[in-house]
Amino acid sequence: MKFLEPFLILERYIVREIMAPLVAVCAVLIMIFAGYSAIQFLNDAVNGLLSGETVVALVGLKVLIAFEVLLPVTLYLAVVLALSRLHADSEITAMEAGGVGPGRIIVSVFSLALVLGLVVTVLSLFVRPWAYEQIYALEAKGKDEFDIAKVEAGRFYELGEKVVFFAEKLDPAGNQAGNVWIWELGSGMQKVTTARSAHQINGPGEGQKALVFRDGYHYVLNRKKGTDRIIHFSENVFQLDTDRTPPAKYRRKAASTLHLARSPEPEDIAEFQWRLSTGISTVLMSLLAIPLSRVAPRRGKYGKVTIAIVLFFAFYNLNLIAKTWVEKQVVGAVPGIWWVTALLGTLVLVLLPERNTFRRLSGRRPRVSGELLP
Repeated sequence: MKFLEPFLILERYIVREIMAPLVAVCAVLIMIFAGYSAIQFLNDAVNGLLSGETVVALVGLKVLIAFEVLLPVTLYLAVVLALSRLHADSEITAMEAGGVGPGRIIVSVFSLALVLGLVVTVLSLFVRPWAYEQIYALEAKGKDEFDIAKVEAGRFYELGEKVVFFAEKLDPAGNQAGNVWIWELGSGMQKVTTARSAHQINGPGEGQKALVFRDGYHYVLNRKKGTDRIIHFSENVFQLDTDRTPPAKYRRKAASTLHLARSPEPEDIAEFQWRLSTGISTVLMSLLAIPLSRVAPRRGKYGKVTIAIVLFFAFYNLNLIAKTWVEKQVVGAVPGIWWVTALLGTLVLVLLPERNTFRRLSGRRPRVSGELLP
């Protein structure tokens, strides 16, 4: 296999040139995204609704989900940056003078994109739904772990989807709250409970919790019939246990790929096609980066980066629009969202540096016949 060494050396060099910006850009984007995600959850952590461990787990899962988008965009930008540098430094010109055709560069980029495209496909089909399932479970668990000793006075706390808690005064040492309000929101009825003080106790069942209100009023406001009631009580126990937790909803993003594949629902079809298309789009976008990276020698290395970014977001938004059209049944399951992928593939074939790319994949230069002039 010694005859393959020059071939492999060149391909390894191109892949290494692409990997360097890929790792750097991906690391920066991950840090930015992790910081943004942490800010979203830190508010709940400060309010005592989420523990520090839960926030770390949620941020990690969010980053894992984001890889589905971060990997394609970083690969695409890395190809543009790396090949633009090779063009600007005349390294591509030197390769062509040495008999290396554009096909060798295409094969190098395609090989790397194929590997990362498979990784993105696995992320979309299996890892992403699993991560969403874990996030929903952690968020629901965080709401069930309400602790009156950790809440802040003067703030409103949502306990589930239809219960809001408010306390004007707090005594964390005594595990008590003063001037407490709690709202229960129903479709036709609203219940409001106020009390001079409240404290938290464990319920009769495992993991159950309850709030004990003392010296207060219970208001039942019937918005449909207009028959309101006011009840005075010396002690009232408000259950925070799991029977108040709404039943688990069907979350499409957390649904298994096998379930989506069998579902006739338009929303499920759109989600299924989205997951299948991510890996293919990763490969096509990286190939599209090859013609976009062409710059004249000794000119600006990153002159077409802006155009490349605009094109990426144009196709990303087109995919989102196509997905919404399938969900709203504007477009059927066929062509579904695949017309965007077909459009991208057509653009790649038109813009590739050599029209007869397949003939040049071997890297051979065309033969020139004739005699040298004296």
